[in-house]
Amino acid sequence: MTSTNATSRARFDVRQFASTARGNLRPELQLEGYEGAQLSADAVHLLRYLGRLESATMEQLRNLLVTATHKDARVTAFLVTWAFEKFWIADAIDQILVANGSTGAQVGHEGAPRADRSESAERRGPIRRAILAMGQGVPLTGVHMTAGLIDEWVMATAYERLDALADHPTLGATLDTIRSIKSRHESFFAEEARRRLAESPKTVKQATNQLAHAAWPIGAVDRSDTDRTFFEQTVFGGTDGLQRATTIGNRVAELPGLTPQIGDAVARKLRS
Repeated sequence: MTSTNATSRARFDVRQFASTARGNLRPELQLEGYEGAQLSADAVHLLRYLGRLESATMEQLRNLLVTATHKDARVTAFLVTWAFEKFWIADAIDQILVANGSTGAQVGHEGAPRADRSESAERRGPIRRAILAMGQGVPLTGVHMTAGLIDEWVMATAYERLDALADHPTLGATLDTIRSIKSRHESFFAEEARRRLAESPKTVKQATNQLAHAAWPIGAVDRSDTDRTFFEQTVFGGTDGLQRATTIGNRVAELPGLTPQIGDAVARKLRS
């Protein structure tokens, strides 16, 4: 009985997460710090790209909630607060870009998306996703949680790379805050993904099929080919980038039921 209760208490507390959600970050951005020390062009480009990904939450929710995932009350409760926090992260990034004299993350034409047939499944609209999800059922929720976990690993790596690239104390302080917020997102996805993969061979099979061709980070499939290429080269290019991609691939391979081959596939896509 004691062991069961301890396990229950150790679960991610969605209620506490919702009650302690981080909202408006503007008061702590120290925007005056960009007046005399502006970010480099590459740091601005990477920051704008990350802001665009953070702001695409509604696109992600649309894709999740037309499937069986919307029936899981715990997951849905988490996603509501997750979307709220990501909105304010994107808003903070926009404010930084403006203070730096740059265009906001959501302004302007991005350019043509990448033409990659292997990613066609990720371009499905909500109606087609809903129809196809009927045959996948509850295990698909585990796939969503696994993809969410990998996405958090990729984004955390990108923020770390941005911090090093910018080498800007004011931005660094904000990135520390963003990483702290997103660490709770990672904790939830990690708990759910590992449990669901361990309990369901069907989840493992579906995850294996989908992860092999997924575009990273989530939402990248809708971004321009130019921006995606910049992101891949800046975060995962070169010898150091290869190590970063390999580290993520190894973490994928360590998830219950997944294999080194799937981890290698994710690492390759990060550098494609």
